[in-house]
Amino acid sequence: MIREDLISTTFLDRRISMAKIREPKSLPRRGVKTHGGKSLPLLRLIRLGLRQFAAGMLSVLAVGILNRVMKVEMGLDLRLISMVIGIHYFAAPLAIPLGHRSDRHPYFGFHRTPYILVGTLITAAATIAAPSVALNLESTDGSLPAALLAGAVFLLLGTGMYTTGTAYLSLIADLTPERERGKAVAVVWSMMMIGILAGVFLGVGILEQYSQDRLIALFVIMGAIVMGLTLISVWGIEPPLHAMPSSDAITGRQAWALMISGRQTRIFFLFLFSGILFLFLQNVVLEPFGGDVLGMSVGETTRFNAFQMVGVLSGMALAGSWLSNRWGNKLTVGMGLLISSISFIALGLVSLTHGTHWVNMIVLLMGFGMGLFNVGGLAIMMGMSVGGRTGIYMGAWTLAQAMANGLASVGGGLVHDVVLLISNSEAVAYASIFFIEAF
Repeated sequence: MIREDLISTTFLDRRISMAKIREPKSLPRRGVKTHGGKSLPLLRLIRLGLRQFAAGMLSVLAVGILNRVMKVEMGLDLRLISMVIGIHYFAAPLAIPLGHRSDRHPYFGFHRTPYILVGTLITAAATIAAPSVALNLESTDGSLPAALLAGAVFLLLGTGMYTTGTAYLSLIADLTPERERGKAVAVVWSMMMIGILAGVFLGVGILEQYSQDRLIALFVIMGAIVMGLTLISVWGIEPPLHAMPSSDAITGRQAWALMISGRQTRIFFLFLFSGILFLFLQNVVLEPFGGDVLGMSVGETTRFNAFQMVGVLSGMALAGSWLSNRWGNKLTVGMGLLISSISFIALGLVSLTHGTHWVNMIVLLMGFGMGLFNVGGLAIMMGMSVGGRTGIYMGAWTLAQAMANGLASVGGGLVHDVVLLISNSEAVAYASIFFIEAF
């Protein structure tokens, strides 16, 4: 499913990018030329956005296709799947500061492009390797060596994605005047959404009828797309720069120190952390649920991503254009959580009754609630950031979100397997996850 990550690539990137466009004037990026103060042409922005287009496509594969195939077609334990796939979130504390290293340490006269390309190469290699390590897990019945190898591949995937994403957003900030960064973020973010749809269509087209060869071919094609589109996106677009350290470059230790620096930040951190944790317990389990309980094909469960994306976009559009201003950010967040809870109750009932008629609309409703939560929570975060340190605080929140997502992914698989052991019922096991999220 679409998750708060992929900075690579997903909402995580968007939040860092929102910090970029709000970078305070009191902390100028000295020495960084921004295209002569002129706006970037739309075609060049679209070219830059090709990287996000590829990232959107990639976000569908790991937590949208491979998780379902590993559970339903390969018969692996969901706790093992959630641990292997979820480990990529835990690369964030290492990879985000590594991405910020591009401020201080250029290679071949360029600050951003080398980090983007190396990170993308790592991402593409890990993407191509992912189905092979999954098949190795299946053939060895989930042995410890195979699990460690698979975990290492997904940790590399996360490292590549987070490193690339941070340097990429810095490149956008370098190339665009401050007044144009909102437009730039809107363009590349929109292309990421289009990329998610393209990833759904690609996955459905290749894996409507599952086979091992088709699975491997899909990930090889995706790895080539990620590398190729990123090369087209950034090659030759960055002039040689002399960048000063940016105001939002932080270490993991600094991020956690900020999270506990005051009573208000501690309370909101716990709220944010728990909100993301419970919203995304279904992160790794939704597509396997569609296959195990509802008997849906790989193509049908992959389409969950499209329905959720439409819901998220609708929720964000409503919150951003009207609801947040009229009701306030806290009520917007509360409404998002309430709607999400209703959708989780509905999914739990669907699991127990094996009803398939409304499942896509329920997933859309779930996305709508997440969209409201996303906008309201982001606005509250921005308001809590100390003046002159917005970028630092947003980086800290970003790391907190990555950790919550990682624990949610692992937790969902663990809950499923524990309840399955007790009840011997897949329907009850999946329903328990949805009901925990709801209440």
